[in-house]
Amino acid sequence: MLKLGFNFLVVVLLVLVVVFTWRTKRREKWERAGQCYSCGAVPHTTDKHGRICNDCVQTRTIQRWLGGFMALVIAAIAAWVHWPA
Repeated sequence: MLKLGFNFLVVVLLVLVVVFTWRTKRREKWERAGQCYSCGAVPHTTDKHGRICNDCVQTRTIQRWLGGFMALVIAAIAAWVHWPA
């Protein structure tokens, strides 16, 4: 059983290395072409560094706020459920 868990961990790590390598190569190609490094679109408006379009900046901001809100809700529920009476 221990060997199965180790093999699963090795496969997961190998998949992560392949995915991150592919994303890095794709991102470098887009940056060299002057496109948004996040989505590959030709940006009409960019951030102050000129590498990412404002649509992607706005999407990331929304995702971070939503993630923070969900974490806060989950923490509140966990505290409510496990709070000693």
